[in-house]
Amino acid sequence: MSLEEDQYLKALRRGDGKGVERIYEEFAPAIFRLVTRNGGSGEDARDVFQSALLVIFQQCREEKLQLSGSFGGLLYGVCRNIWGNRLQKKSFREVSISEDIKHHLEEPWQNGIEEEEKRKLLRDKMKELGADCQRLLQLFFARESLEDIRRKMGYSSINYATKRKFVCKEKLIELIRRDRRYQELKF
Repeated sequence: MSLEEDQYLKALRRGDGKGVERIYEEFAPAIFRLVTRNGGSGEDARDVFQSALLVIFQQCREEKLQLSGSFGGLLYGVCRNIWGNRLQKKSFREVSISEDIKHHLEEPWQNGIEEEEKRKLLRDKMKELGADCQRLLQLFFARESLEDIRRKMGYSSINYATKRKFVCKEKLIELIRRDRRYQELKF
């Protein structure tokens, strides 16, 4: 018999050993796959899982957490965010679990971790475009009119600005779709 979604949170809040054990049984395999498929070890996966549970426990204890989706989705999202941050930080310095936990307690992950991941993917792929496309799309995303874009970019006509916007947008979409994160994020 599976625990109901909010029973997972209650188990964490109460420190219910059997409930926490059930959380490990049901969700640890997915987290293990996430971490090991993205350059981590089994030990890394255990650390990430433990850190995510601590983050969620802290949010429950402070009554800051309102579960709007599934517990599994929340846990997976927090783990993915923790692991992504560790991978980024590894190139600069060693990261302790307590730093990760502090970082995630300060982030609004519970209100849209997927959206933040999508924005990060978009920013990363924007950097791969040429300077002209980057500037044009930044103006477009800032809701500048095509006339303003034409003028600021030095284009001869609105038609050319429209064509360039289309070409740059298509390049960006192609870069995003080729990234492995695209499949995980459900655009």
